[in-house]
Amino acid sequence: MSTGVTPIDVQSVYYHGVNTPIVKIVAFLLMVCAFLAGCGGSSTSENTLTPPPPPPVQTRSFYMGFTPWPWDATQTAVDDVNQRIQDNGDIVDHHIMVGVPWEAALQGLPYPAEVDADLNDRVQMLQPGKEVFLAIDSLNGVRDAMAANWGVNFNEPRPPPWDTRSFADVEVTTAYLNFALDLIARFDPVYFNYGTEISELMLNDPAAFDDYVVFAEVVYNGIKAQYPNLPVMISIAIKSPGSAEMATIATGFERILDYVDVVGVSVYPYIFYNHADKGDPDNMPDDWLSQVQSLAQGKPLAITETGWIAEDLIIPSFGVNVPSSEAFQQVYASRLLSEADALDAEFVIWWTVVDFDALWNGVLLQDPVASIWRDIGLYDENLRARPALDDWQSWLARSRN
Repeated sequence: MSTGVTPIDVQSVYYHGVNTPIVKIVAFLLMVCAFLAGCGGSSTSENTLTPPPPPPVQTRSFYMGFTPWPWDATQTAVDDVNQRIQDNGDIVDHHIMVGVPWEAALQGLPYPAEVDADLNDRVQMLQPGKEVFLAIDSLNGVRDAMAANWGVNFNEPRPPPWDTRSFADVEVTTAYLNFALDLIARFDPVYFNYGTEISELMLNDPAAFDDYVVFAEVVYNGIKAQYPNLPVMISIAIKSPGSAEMATIATGFERILDYVDVVGVSVYPYIFYNHADKGDPDNMPDDWLSQVQSLAQGKPLAITETGWIAEDLIIPSFGVNVPSSEAFQQVYASRLLSEADALDAEFVIWWTVVDFDALWNGVLLQDPVASIWRDIGLYDENLRARPALDDWQSWLARSRN
């Protein structure tokens, strides 16, 4: 790349001695500096030049990362995503959302071979220098009951007697705690989340949430007994500020605040908020994110899930039509990272690094729910980088304070 300036041949200056022009100039400048210093005596001269202060070092409060969610059900896609999340982040979110091997975990028996194989594959993907945020869902996918069973297959129906047990049952708290402690030992995370989007249970089944308060106390205290320095979390899916849903969540959260070290936030305003023209992030309420401070009551915050669609979101079966674009995605990424830093967030997880159109059209069978997140990648389905990636990488280049 040409700069328009002729470079100085340093070796030529060194070997040809003091008669070279550059050395003469340097010698002259040194004489001038010595004369000015001598004129000032021991006092400070008005002509003394104070060097400008160095530019401030740009920092960020948070780790940055993604989940290893693949763009297709192939080894190529899995390997590609694993490399991209290592290259574009300093933390990886291993989110176990496929159930719990309930009976094996309760009895301390070996897990089904399929469970161990999946966990071993995840651990082998870890790379030196990258931290881990580990989350094990205690709730099912729609967040209205206990997690499914993880056996030969993902998300199997819980067999008897697990199908009638509640969060308050000692067998449930014991099995979950055993499984969590085992995976914490395997993954060595810097944060652990046992209650992904617990807010939805508060909204969907208040009676079940009563039992969950018992579960939270046992699980939190059990993990802290073994790992006292590990920040233990739950997360809430925040809604529009001032909504009735947020009021219910605030009341419920008070009951488990003692069992939380860091408050996690799952936030997708383009779909789960109720303001007008939701595809444009400039229309978000001013306190779209800061509203969580009142819930946290001084405890640290983290963004456990987020993202923004870079294409229009149209789901006829849900009556959803949200226009968006890559430019809007970039605006959201910039605002997200700036506001997370202002709130001293612990980490930010952008859910998918690549659009998963191939996965959606294939094994997901064009599931309308999955389409909510299909187009939030910082790379599109053709692996082309989107403009928001520039903002993300600019923040990633900062030192974490």
